[in-house]
Amino acid sequence: MTVGAAKGRDGIMRNAIFWIVAILALLWNGFGLYDLYMTLTVNQAYLAQFPPEMLAMIEDFPEWRRLMWTTSVFLGVIAAILLLLRKPMAERVFWATAVLMAAGFLGYDLPFGNGMEAYGTGGVIFSFVLIVIQVAFALYARWAARHGLMR
Repeated sequence: MTVGAAKGRDGIMRNAIFWIVAILALLWNGFGLYDLYMTLTVNQAYLAQFPPEMLAMIEDFPEWRRLMWTTSVFLGVIAAILLLLRKPMAERVFWATAVLMAAGFLGYDLPFGNGMEAYGTGGVIFSFVLIVIQVAFALYARWAARHGLMR
């Protein structure tokens, strides 16, 4: 096997992984948009799965907190679309998404929004996982840009 053949296979694999990650990012953030829509439109069937404490917390959100949540969700979708379009700006938008999510969760929900009771232990862990996933997408977008997968 020649060096050129190895590079070719490596490039094909990187491309395939890129598309898998980009599509997963869009699906993941698309579900976040779906969740936001179902929650803000007060879809009773959808909201039945959430504990009453969480619904009360969301209902009591100040407008700025609701706007922060909405903005972070839309930024996540935009970042995923930018990744699919192979735009290096995707990294910065994923970072902005993660920062807004963390600011809302750590800066309001937990200390002021009765977050520990509303989320429960599983919900708190899941919220951290949501933030970490956005950070992982940002880091992947940086890696992809450095390896020539972005335009």
